[in-house]
Amino acid sequence: MQPIGMVVDDDALVRETVADVLEDLCDHVYQASNGEEGLEVLREHPDISVVVTDIAMPRLDGVAFASRARQMHPELKVLFVSGLQRPPPKEEFLAKPFPARALVSALHHLLEA
Repeated sequence: MQPIGMVVDDDALVRETVADVLEDLCDHVYQASNGEEGLEVLREHPDISVVVTDIAMPRLDGVAFASRARQMHPELKVLFVSGLQRPPPKEEFLAKPFPARALVSALHHLLEA
């Protein structure tokens, strides 16, 4: 069975583009425009197992979102993406802008871990 994914990014174009790539690897992909919305989606769909999240977002940034999301689901796999900031050490990270193949490679690595 393929994982269920979610993309959390305040930039609609980036969010939709990443979701398109993630759909090739997941059974279903949910989208959220900020961390607060992402937490609501995760509460409604606890079967989500992998998340790609931007770091710099209004209302609740990606690092705070991931921390709260992992409190709810400790096994949640998170890939941070950003053109402005880096995540805490030892987190999976992809710098924006990135080609689709880099995203696919990072997601494969994350899902196999």
